[in-house]
Amino acid sequence: MSRESADLFLEAATQDAILRDKLKAAGNPDEFVKIAEALGYSFTTQELKSVVRENSEQVTVRRKTGIWPWLRQVTWI
Repeated sequence: MSRESADLFLEAATQDAILRDKLKAAGNPDEFVKIAEALGYSFTTQELKSVVRENSEQVTVRRKTGIWPWLRQVTWI
């Protein structure tokens, strides 16, 4: 499990609509991580939260497409 894998996952998800569609089935962080693991990624929920937080500092979302709006809809607690 690693932050590097979480970074690679987010990079792939920003470019791949099919990947994002697969992740829509996740209703909670555990399901999200299981789907990502099935796709070859290895990270914990905490590692993903940390990477998302780090990559989204100073970001203003101006559109409703892509991965970021979806990530905000998942309950991460």
